[in-house]
Amino acid sequence: MLERYLAGSISQTIERARALSTVFDKAHHCDYDGLRQQCTQNLSETILGLRRLQQELIVDEGLQSPRRLREFRRHCDRLEEIETIGATALATVRPEAEFLNAVVRGICSDIAYPLVPPIVTHLSASHFGIRADYNLLIVPLLEGNYFLHLADIYHELAHPLLHASYDDRPVLEPYRKAFTIADFAVRHHTATSILAAKRAHSVKSVQNQFLLWGQLWKTYWLEESFCDVFAALTCGPAYAWSHYHLAIKKGYDAYDVPVDRIESHPADDARMRVILAALSRIGFSKECTTIGHAWKDLMDRRGERAQPEYRQCYPDDLITAIVDIAYHGIEALGMNLAVPGALTSWSERLDKAWLSFWKDPGRYSLWEREQMRILSGTIGTRR
Repeated sequence: MLERYLAGSISQTIERARALSTVFDKAHHCDYDGLRQQCTQNLSETILGLRRLQQELIVDEGLQSPRRLREFRRHCDRLEEIETIGATALATVRPEAEFLNAVVRGICSDIAYPLVPPIVTHLSASHFGIRADYNLLIVPLLEGNYFLHLADIYHELAHPLLHASYDDRPVLEPYRKAFTIADFAVRHHTATSILAAKRAHSVKSVQNQFLLWGQLWKTYWLEESFCDVFAALTCGPAYAWSHYHLAIKKGYDAYDVPVDRIESHPADDARMRVILAALSRIGFSKECTTIGHAWKDLMDRRGERAQPEYRQCYPDDLITAIVDIAYHGIEALGMNLAVPGALTSWSERLDKAWLSFWKDPGRYSLWEREQMRILSGTIGTRR
């Protein structure tokens, strides 16, 4: 019965994949040639795998069918990924994406980005993200109309530098080596913390807490911190303000400490500490003081305070070590950093936007609209 089902379903899935290929064969803007090529390659590999299953000689269903079912599921998952990410991105290309693609290319040129710039898709329902395997920068639909969050592009650009898709790129070795060193620092901190808890005869739950935090640092937070350092160093103070902006709109507890759950990002306050430490590293002391005061005022007005566990989860020495290691890794990449008095063109533009915002918040929207109108006429066509 199962093999009869597989015979029909494999055939039908191949036809679905063939139909999907027509999306990638259509003419699209040249910005999306790389995506089309990647999707076409992934689709060809999937069809080839399905045809192998289709043509396989069945000798012993008891032995072959379970494995064939697993392989079929894997090919279906890959096909769904190609359709929901690649094909949907191409099918939903909007005029606004042309402008944002120009922005991303400009930023990558400014900072001497070592990889091919990602292309924009408006698939995001919340905030910025990236799919390094498809080289897709995921941006909310209207975000290209405004300056204040564009600094988050710098953060997303850092994720591919650590992605498995680029494991064999020698140009990335300094950054990846730095990440490995920082990973060792995280492991050492975790082991030291657990050992100290044991020597203090702490209850098992305390030791387990350090173990959980260590796993979160290793699995999620270290990469996010490296991306925050990258953005701070290449964008400048505008990235810190963008984090402030995001924490107000989407944050819920800046001193959050996970006890029994998985959190993909560090607490907002820990991220701000990382960002300000990175900015201080390249000379933005004055700006850090201003941003630090604004952040403290926000915390006071929201009535948020750090609990003792917060400093155990996000200790100063670990954050300092991560920032220092990431800085040296980014510097070794040969990136153009946003140093005081010598900002790159886009970091200067975003910095100017935030300065204009704080100078006259009530009239900022008018200023922003006019600046976007002027900019759209010089770097891309919109709407």
